[in-house]
Amino acid sequence: MTDARQSYVDEVARLVGWQPGDFRPEVDGETLERELGTPLPDDFKDLLTRFPSGAYRDSIEVGNPAQSADALADTKRHNDQLLEIFADEYTGYLKGVSYRLFPEPGGLYPWGRHDAGGTFWWITDSADPNTWRIAYNDRDDWHEHPGPMSKVIHEILTSTGEDNILGWDMAGKPVDFTGFVGDRMIYYPAT
Repeated sequence: MTDARQSYVDEVARLVGWQPGDFRPEVDGETLERELGTPLPDDFKDLLTRFPSGAYRDSIEVGNPAQSADALADTKRHNDQLLEIFADEYTGYLKGVSYRLFPEPGGLYPWGRHDAGGTFWWITDSADPNTWRIAYNDRDDWHEHPGPMSKVIHEILTSTGEDNILGWDMAGKPVDFTGFVGDRMIYYPAT
C-alpha cells in the first residue's frame, strides 16, 4: 500500500478516535476479492481490517463485507441488486452519462452510500484498483473525485463547509464514527 493511502486510513482512525484492535474481521482479503469477483483497492482492504460496518460523520456509510460470512453474503446481494437497478434503463440513472456498470471493463462498482439516497462507486477503469477514481450519484447528479476512497472519507471528516463530494454543509456536524457489530452500535469518539 502506498504511504499516502495508508496515511488516509490512519488519519480517519485518528480523527474518530478509533483504536487499533477495536475490531477484527472474520473474512480475509483474498476470500473477499474472490467472492466479490474483483480486486479491491488497498486502502479499502485496510479500512475493512480496522473498522466494522458503519457511518463516518453520519454522512458516508460503508458496509464491511469482511466483517463476517453473513456480511459478505449481504454485500454481494446488495451490490447485485444495486447494479441491477442502475442497469435498468427505466430508472434513468445512467441516462446522459458515459458510465458503464461492473463487470464491464471500466464499469462502476459500489462501495458506500448515504441514507439520503446517494451511492459511492469506484470507476474500475484500470487493472490497478489503487488508481480507481470515485463516482458519486445523488439521484440525477453525478460527481467525480480522483480518489482514493479513504481520501473521500477523510475529506468528509475534515470538511468545515460544503467543500466535499456531497456538497453538504458540514459545519457543526460532529466528527465521529458509528459502527455496527452484530446487533450492537458503537460510537467513536466514545461518549
